[in-house]
Amino acid sequence: MGAAARLTREYLRNLPAGCTPERTCAASPLAGDIYGDAFLTRPVLLGRGESREVGERISRLYDLLLTLPERLYGGDLRAFTAALGWPPEQIAATLRADGRPRELPRCARADLYREADGFRLLELNGGSPLGGWDIALLNRTLLQEPYVASFAREHGLGFTDGIEVLLDLWRQSFPGFDPAASPVVALLEWPGSYPVMERHLNRMAVLLAEHGVEAVPCHLGQVEYRADGVHVSGRRIDLVHRWFVINDVVTAEDAALLAPLSRAADRGLVHLFTPLENEVYGSKAALALLSDTRERQLFDRAEREAIDALLPWTRLVRDERTEVAGERVELLRYAEAHRDALVLKASSSHSGLDVLAGWETSADAWAAAVHAAVDGPYVLQRRVRPVAEEFPVPGGGATEPVVLTWGVFLAGRGWGGAYLRGTADLDSGVISSGKGGRLGTSFLVDDSRPPAP
Repeated sequence: MGAAARLTREYLRNLPAGCTPERTCAASPLAGDIYGDAFLTRPVLLGRGESREVGERISRLYDLLLTLPERLYGGDLRAFTAALGWPPEQIAATLRADGRPRELPRCARADLYREADGFRLLELNGGSPLGGWDIALLNRTLLQEPYVASFAREHGLGFTDGIEVLLDLWRQSFPGFDPAASPVVALLEWPGSYPVMERHLNRMAVLLAEHGVEAVPCHLGQVEYRADGVHVSGRRIDLVHRWFVINDVVTAEDAALLAPLSRAADRGLVHLFTPLENEVYGSKAALALLSDTRERQLFDRAEREAIDALLPWTRLVRDERTEVAGERVELLRYAEAHRDALVLKASSSHSGLDVLAGWETSADAWAAAVHAAVDGPYVLQRRVRPVAEEFPVPGGGATEPVVLTWGVFLAGRGWGGAYLRGTADLDSGVISSGKGGRLGTSFLVDDSRPPAP
């Protein structure tokens, strides 16, 4: 048993009556006013060595994703992106005209389940518009609960501050950017999404101000382009942190709204964290290309092992034959016969949207959905069965099994922290707030020392 599992048992064994950290979080102005009122009933523990290992595994897989345009299309990113199903408006607004890839910041968030033999990837969200940068607010709120605080002190628990990780990513990505020089950063949303996100962006601005960074929440319609650079509300912007996503770009008018920002960044007038190009590698269709055995000859043995260690079987939905566990099968027939073991996902959605779990769907509805997805931007993926962990029931008392989604940040080439959602519905196809999911955060355990006798 690992150090994190041993300490979790100790935490539960000694949990005093009346200790309800989920209520502390819900009542806190630090957490409750921004995250809602549904929280996990204890912190989640992970070994520091385990965190390094999972970060390195995500980084290796991300490296392979970045090589796909070169391996498959001779480096032509436009051809690669078209093959993933991006429409012409998105390609024109996002990529260089010559199809050459930009050098991208190494920033992503992997959504994972933990099976009996390790973590498995559900999806990889590329780029900067990622929920959870501010999750350390929840760690600090949990430490206001006396039992949690004393347990953390006794066992030397630590946590990753996502805002500090973000500042380090900005430094690494743009050598000329210095957070200590009082830069101005635009927290940039899409016009239609800004009213919903404004409160969250204001919270981010407050957190960044604590580190000496002036952040301006705004939307793309408020940006001005001048000879000396990019401006918002009369302030020249040093760095743009993008919060909108590729699915916001739908029409030619949307593409025209975005294009000046991309040109300004390419000319060096502003740092753009991150270009929409990052989202090419967050497509589930790109993961399907890594998983598809027809492309296996493109990878050496170590690369294939890195893929198989993290990525479950994933395929583009096509009316064709494919490989499953060493056997050639008709994909559509296989999908109909094995719906209890499969999930149908839109390739460019995120946050658990546009996901259909076969085991939650009737046979007729499943077959209709799979056939409707043929040749569209959809993938089929093997169902990942997470191992449940014990949590106190909300309000205190007995414990109950809970399954978790781990949202692990890739920062540079390793672990950048994590935020979690959990549910007591052990067969849930998606763990989200809309389906009863509770938000949580992780503390890191020193697992380098042997257990005490």
